[in-house]
Amino acid sequence: MRFQRCLKRTCRPSLPILIGLLALLASADPLLAKGPQKELPMLVSVSDLAAEPGQYDGHRVVVTGRVRSMEMQIGRRGSEYLMLTLEEDSPTSSGTIQPVQVFSPTLPKVQEGDHALVQGVYHKEGKQAGRFFDHFVDAEVILRN
Repeated sequence: MRFQRCLKRTCRPSLPILIGLLALLASADPLLAKGPQKELPMLVSVSDLAAEPGQYDGHRVVVTGRVRSMEMQIGRRGSEYLMLTLEEDSPTSSGTIQPVQVFSPTLPKVQEGDHALVQGVYHKEGKQAGRFFDHFVDAEVILRN
C-alpha cells in the first residue's frame, strides 16, 4: 500500500529525472572507458632529433640507431633505470651527430652494438630520475631491430 502511494505522489516526478540520468550515464560510459588518446609516434632518426630538437620536444617518436652504451643508473630516490646511448646507424662523413640518451625503467633485450628501435617521448631538456638531462627519450618500448 505504501508503494502505491509512493507511485502516486512523490516518486513519479523523480522517474523522468532518473531515466534521464541513466541515459546520460549510458552515453558517457564509452568516453570514460577510452581515456585520453595517445598521439601516434613520428618516425625520426637520431640526426633528425639533433638537427631540430624543438620540433619533436614533448612528442612521441620512434627512433632507430645503434646502441653505443648501456648503464644501470640509480635515481635520487633509489629506483633503478637503464640509460642507453643511441647513435646514428650510418654516421655522416663529418661524424658530429649528437647521440640521443634513452631512459628505460625495464631491461630491454638489446646489447651494446645492437641496432635498436625505441618508441617513447622525446625531450629537448627535462628532469629524469631527479636529474636534469638534455636530448633524451623517455622510452615506452625498446626492441632489437
